[in-house]
Amino acid sequence: MSNPPCAGQAATLRGKPGPTAAAPVYRSDRLRFRHLRLLDLVHRNGSLGSAARALGISQPAATLLVRELESAFGASLVLRDRRGARLTAAGRRALERLRIALSSLEQAVAAAGTPDVPPLLRVGAVQVAGIRAIPRALAALERSGTLGRIQLREGRARDLLEALREGDIDCVIGWMDESLADAVPPSRLSIQPLWYGRMQVVASTKHPLARSRSVDVAALASWQWIVPPPGSRTHAAFLRLFLHNGVPVPPVAVECSSLHTVLHVVAATRCLAVAPDVVVGHYAKQRAVAALKGPALELGRNQVSLMALRDSDALAAVRSFREALLAAVP
Repeated sequence: MSNPPCAGQAATLRGKPGPTAAAPVYRSDRLRFRHLRLLDLVHRNGSLGSAARALGISQPAATLLVRELESAFGASLVLRDRRGARLTAAGRRALERLRIALSSLEQAVAAAGTPDVPPLLRVGAVQVAGIRAIPRALAALERSGTLGRIQLREGRARDLLEALREGDIDCVIGWMDESLADAVPPSRLSIQPLWYGRMQVVASTKHPLARSRSVDVAALASWQWIVPPPGSRTHAAFLRLFLHNGVPVPPVAVECSSLHTVLHVVAATRCLAVAPDVVVGHYAKQRAVAALKGPALELGRNQVSLMALRDSDALAAVRSFREALLAAVP
């Protein structure tokens, strides 16, 4: 007959925090990469057995890794019950930090394996940054011979901040305000303000409203609109335009997530849209669209910043990119 599990082990496997202080302390400097990977795999798969198979080890070996992790962290990290396995609150908090370490370790292994190749800088950016700020910054880095390797990923600010939190990207060019503060706690971020932008109502230069010196919101409600999906900052500005002026929100004729496609459609049709002033200015220079005028069309201004986790803020590539961006923006 096999020996019964110790009290701490039995309590953990039953789904109850065990008295980890009674168990021998496993030193954190003895933790291995697979210890850290195990928490992530348990969280993703919801099963200790599946996590063990992904690591190529037996389930008893995975259970031992959990015990060693819990001893090193001094907390119960994994709960098991009939539904499988899941992380405790302490486990989730630990994993939040460990994912950054795991990503950094993978990047370090890749860098060491290709010492003659410049390190990869992973940049997330909202679409508006691709109009002027990013092209100018990359041109400056190219002229100085420090362009290196950069991976650009466009998306919504919230999605990019969550990727930053997970360690999937190194920095983000995007909006940061109280509505996004829950994506990454601001205390964990290094935030460099870049520029302020405004949302504008835009129409084709041939649109009847483009010739008006002042447009009221009621007049906008009778036209068709092309708008990004709900959850985006631009969609919120579209709703705010009507709700703050006591006008019923018109139905959306076309939903489109690409800012550039939105403005091309505006230029070719009588549809109206809301878009950031930097992008509107770019297409207005081509005489494709025009920003509509009127005091009721003022939608306030938003700050665009470069954000990085404090843990990775010291990376030379992040510092160089920040300096180039600051020199590129007005």
